[in-house]
Amino acid sequence: MGILSVKDLVITFETPEGLGRAVDGISFELEVNETLGIVGESGCGKTVTALSILRLLSEPPGKIESGEIIFEGNDILSMNNKDLRKLRGNKIAMIFQEPMTALNPVFTIGSQVGEVFQIHENLSKKEAREKAIEMLKQVGIPDPEVRVDSYPHQLSGGMRQRAMIAMALSLSPSILIADEPTTALDVTVQAQILELMDRLKESFDTAIILITHDLGVVAENAQRVVVMYAGKVVEDGKVEDIFNNPSHPYTQCLIASIPTVSGNGKEKLQEIPGIVPPLHDRPSGCAFHPRCPKVIDECKTTEPALYKISETHHSACLLLR
Repeated sequence: MGILSVKDLVITFETPEGLGRAVDGISFELEVNETLGIVGESGCGKTVTALSILRLLSEPPGKIESGEIIFEGNDILSMNNKDLRKLRGNKIAMIFQEPMTALNPVFTIGSQVGEVFQIHENLSKKEAREKAIEMLKQVGIPDPEVRVDSYPHQLSGGMRQRAMIAMALSLSPSILIADEPTTALDVTVQAQILELMDRLKESFDTAIILITHDLGVVAENAQRVVVMYAGKVVEDGKVEDIFNNPSHPYTQCLIASIPTVSGNGKEKLQEIPGIVPPLHDRPSGCAFHPRCPKVIDECKTTEPALYKISETHHSACLLLR
């Protein structure tokens, strides 16, 4: 068993149209000091899964119906509030999608990073400030002695994201969940942030769950990949399994939609027709069948299991039986 084990997790949401399953029986393992990529389009359940690991789902409208999330032998879903407070930030930390909304605009960066040390290590304000400066330095923010007194709006997007990483790694957590950590950043800053996360992973001996819709980011940074669609795992395996032998039509479509430069210098972009189905109206059978280029009649009525392709590679497609 790895450092984190998610088993048969089911999460529902109340919607105006009725109850819908945002996460529908997913399972995966995270090993010590590895980066696991969770990939899929918006609406496939990636972020909901991440929030459930830290029990940060808004209930209602969300509800964890069943399943287990095992960390260090304990089921997070059965923890009381006191144990959850010890877990969050201390053992498992999270970088949220948009740092401008995740950071409090009325407090300085230093006070927000330092608060972690005050709460979990009972440091004085002065000691926490010194620790905050040290963390800002570690994540590559220039002039950390000055920036420690800056407010979020005074920092660039890249520096705000670095500040979020500093907060998340302040207590050397065992697991870092990074939810679309580079979405709003330009390409150069994206590369810097991902390189920083990889370097700090080695320094702090931290395992990372990297949530993204960008397969290029996963190819460069993850060791294993979980591909999600409509709340389910449709394929999982080592990075080389997924990219060298993508077995589910959805994974194949995602890889085909990565932009490439053709011979005439123009970028070719292949899109996947249709959209992820809404929570309250999932198709019968395989949820991907309305968009699938390889659909057969049976796909419309039979829900596929995760079939074993190799010891490290599984895919939920009836064509693989």
